[in-house]
Parts: sequence; structure tokens; C-alpha cells
Amino acid sequence: MKENKDKIKALLIALAKWAEAELFCIVTFIFYAMVVTAMGKGAHILFAIVCFALVACLMTDYALKLGYSATKGVKAGTLSECRNFGILIGLAAALPTYICFVFLLLSANGVIGNFYPAFKIINSMFAPAVNIFASTADARELTTGQLIGIGAIPLYIPIVTWIAYKLGYDDTDLAQKFVYKSKK
Repeated sequence: MKENKDKIKALLIALAKWAEAELFCIVTFIFYAMVVTAMGKGAHILFAIVCFALVACLMTDYALKLGYSATKGVKAGTLSECRNFGILIGLAAALPTYICFVFLLLSANGVIGNFYPAFKIINSMFAPAVNIFASTADARELTTGQLIGIGAIPLYIPIVTWIAYKLGYDDTDLAQKFVYKSKK
């Protein structure tokens, strides 16, 4: 029973990490909005990279630490094997984005009003990346390909958390691996 509570707690913390990443990226988004007209497509690319890096740092740190903790629990016999739990962490963290994406789909199909500007603000961590290929202001102008692309971008979070969790779970010493590389 305790193990399930710990997993639920980890998933809720992943949601909180999404909110934390969102707060960092909203500040970045404000700077992005200020310079996008002057910089053009370069601003989209630069700020997309910055936001992706911020999200990666926050989500990787959490998933890596959780993976290290899980492997210790498995070795101690207090946790069952949970090698791919990082995917669930990422999906939990991406859940608010996908809920907003459902509203965007409804908006693109004319069921509700234009949700696209709200989608970009609520998901400021992905707004510069979305603007690279879909810089319209109206959801009804989005093509099917653009909607698929917008829906695929948040998959970045589960991929990052899965890899980071797996590295932590496998007890990979990243400092030894990358900082103190031995010469061959």
C-alpha cells in the first residue's frame, strides 16, 4: 500500500514540476514576446531551445533523483521493480498540456471559441517551438499537420523523464561518465 502512495506522490510532484517549468518559461516567454518582432524566426528558434533546456533541466533533475531513490528501494526490498516509471512521470507532467491540447482541437474544429492564444500562454514552455511552424493567431487556421506537430511536441517531457529515470535507476554515475572521462 505504501508503494502505491509513493508512486502517486511522485506523479503529483511531477505535475508540480510541470508548473515550476511553466513559471520559468513564462518569464522567458515574456522576453520572447518582447523581441520576436525584431528577431523574427531566430527568436522562435533561440527561445524554443532555451525553453526546452529549462524543461529538460527541471524534469531530468527530478526523474534522475527519483530513479536513484527507486533503485535503492528495489535493492533494499521495499519497492518492486519499476524500471519504466519515468514514462509515467513524464506523462503526468505533460497531462496539463494535453488537456489544453484537447481544448485546442475543439477550438480548431469550431466547437469552442479561439483557444490558441490561451494555449500558448498556458503552455509557454512550448510556445516558441509551436510558433516555428504554426505562428497563426486563430486555431481554425491550423492544418492537420500543424495540430499533429503541436500534439507531438509535449512528448519531449516523457522522453526526457524516461531517459533520466532510467539513468538514475541503473545507478549511472553521470559525473564519472561525462566529467571524469578516462582516456582510452
